[in-house]
Amino acid sequence: MARTWSAVLARLGVPTGDGRIIDPAGGSSRDLPLPLMWQELSDDGHGGSRVVGRIETLRIADGMVTATGSLLEDIPYSVTEQLEAGVVGPSVDLDDIEYVMDEAERLIITRWRIAGATLVSIPAFADVSLTLDPLPAEPVGEPEESPMDAMWASAAPEELPPAGWFQRPDVDRLTPLTVTDTGRVFGHIAGWDTCHVGLPGCVTPPSSPTGYTYFHVAEQRTQDGATLPVGTLVAGPRHADAQLAFRAAQEHYDDPAAAVARVVAGEDEHGIWVAGWLLPGASAEALDVFRSSPVSGDWRRVGGALELIGVCSVNTPGFPVPRARVHFAAGHQRALIGSFGITPRSGGLANLADVNRQLLQDCRENGETVDQARARWAWAAATTED
Repeated sequence: MARTWSAVLARLGVPTGDGRIIDPAGGSSRDLPLPLMWQELSDDGHGGSRVVGRIETLRIADGMVTATGSLLEDIPYSVTEQLEAGVVGPSVDLDDIEYVMDEAERLIITRWRIAGATLVSIPAFADVSLTLDPLPAEPVGEPEESPMDAMWASAAPEELPPAGWFQRPDVDRLTPLTVTDTGRVFGHIAGWDTCHVGLPGCVTPPSSPTGYTYFHVAEQRTQDGATLPVGTLVAGPRHADAQLAFRAAQEHYDDPAAAVARVVAGEDEHGIWVAGWLLPGASAEALDVFRSSPVSGDWRRVGGALELIGVCSVNTPGFPVPRARVHFAAGHQRALIGSFGITPRSGGLANLADVNRQLLQDCRENGETVDQARARWAWAAATTED
């Protein structure tokens, strides 16, 4: 049986390792299918490559080139072995190219057409990948249904999720991360007016200049046949070491056993939202962590800006957001209970930004540190009657 795959073939608008930039507005593609090749030995360019598969779908959108396809049946075993080991990745093959040089002497490819892709040991983009789809499980008879199986049968779609689940949620306020009884996931992971609890002053969540390209490193097929770039919510590994570069930090969250949901991330007037679905194959252990812990984003500096590269379950998030505790009764999801952090009192300061400004003023007038002023305000809020 031929193995199928999905891939992120190229990033648009960001530099390659050698300083080239592909202009997102100038792209097109030859007619499908296109060749997927494999370079067995290092050579100039993609020299010495042989065809090992087909590119059957291709999408140029959201700052990346994504594709799906299948491998040919008569190929060396080492192709799949290297893919599964993660030591080769796709490098896109372009023709019909036009380019200019910018002020930093970088080559900007303003017109381009995709002619294929080649699996190489060092792709031009560090954050691309081609992932083999799992082989279908061998039938071994009818297993006895467990309570967890029954829960998943009710909490997730029968096949693939609707494309509409991955669109911006229609909410009018900062919304808890919510899981519906059909398996839909949506809500905010950080609010624009929320100050980071572990940093001095009021450090708020950063906006993504690339539209969350560095978070959307996986793919999700939907009921209408589309393939969307998505990110993964994970429950299990805690935050990656703060000293790691973004690529190593991304790999820290790349544990299939910890994956619980696939989502698209975006921004609205309230904060950073995610929308998608609960993975039917998520482990019971990961689900238990996910439903009992808040989620927290991991931002790393990429190209001079902070980019979201992962979202995981933690004990204490840096940006507290109302979260959803999902209650299951008799093996089925029954209720959502929002658990809130600090709630502004009526007649008090309008929002956390006002609180922060008042804190800084108190520091200047009273000779306090920010931490001393914040502690005094927190004590007053906890002991004052409405």
